[in-house]
Amino acid sequence: MVLVHSALWPLTLNATAGFRSVPETLRMAGRNYRLGGLRTVLQILIPAALPAILSGLKIGWAFAWRTLIAAELVFGSTSGQGVLGWYIFQSRNELFTDRVFAGLAAVILIGLAIEHLVFQTLERLTIRRWGLQS
Repeated sequence: MVLVHSALWPLTLNATAGFRSVPETLRMAGRNYRLGGLRTVLQILIPAALPAILSGLKIGWAFAWRTLIAAELVFGSTSGQGVLGWYIFQSRNELFTDRVFAGLAAVILIGLAIEHLVFQTLERLTIRRWGLQS
């Protein structure tokens, strides 16, 4: 629930701002082509708001990733199990500074890998499909 809450608000706020920033001229063009409600959303609003939606996804991912590690630090330490956050917490308790920094480096590398593999691919596909620059 905490992860959903941390990622939902940036995505929702950016998507709302993106939809509100669609120029009235584009909306009028859709009406001139007699596009209905769903077709207007799919063919005009979403492509025009896509840069804002992608920004919301990136921000939501960053918040969710940090929240996941923080939750593992807190709840993994109480249950005695977990993954990366628990590894960092346990290494800190055992005074293995090198393992703490290795865990932090793993957090950074996973974040960068997701940024590179997922979001840059999405941005390239968006530019190729709609010719948008985010």
